Amino acid sequence: MEDTKLKKFKEICLDMSNKDKENLKEQLDKKANKKIEKEIDIFNKKLEIKLDKEKIRLEKEFNKKIIDLQLESKKELLLEEEKEKNELFHDCIDKLTKYTYTDEYINLLNKIFENSINFIGSKENLTICLTNNDVNRTNFNNYGNIEILDDKYIGGLILKNNHMIIDNTFLTSLKEKIYGTKENN
Repeated sequence: MEDTKLKKFKEICLDMSNKDKENLKEQLDKKANKKIEKEIDIFNKKLEIKLDKEKIRLEKEFNKKIIDLQLESKKELLLEEEKEKNELFHDCIDKLTKYTYTDEYINLLNKIFENSINFIGSKENLTICLTNNDVNRTNFNNYGNIEILDDKYIGGLILKNNHMIIDNTFLTSLKEKIYGTKENN
């Protein structure tokens, strides 16, 4: 009977030991799982922060590329516009130069002169600036001193007195119409 009691006691002790072992294993597993979950959470947060930073970096890079492309497109458009303006400018110079050899041009030049004289008001100390071609085809020397303009002015005239200057040359008018105000030239 004693053997049976001892056996029984041994079984109870083994059973208790196994339960303690299982409880301890369970506790260790819980602790390990909590630690693993905590490490996974920390890793996920770090990963999320890294992904957010990378997303922000990529968005900045993307926006910079967009801005660079927009600037490049605007630059190309401006260059193309400038090229077209220059082509138009030179085409107009050619046509205006041919026009200055017509009788219609001399009539226009006389009207420009009359309007400029009326605008300037005073005929005192008047200087009339004409291209060499126009000097020989007009008779404005009775109104004041004649000065010769460079042929680049194409046609038209400049009137000066002590108080003002009126520039009605084709070159100045053409530049203003194609490129904008005189200050832009």
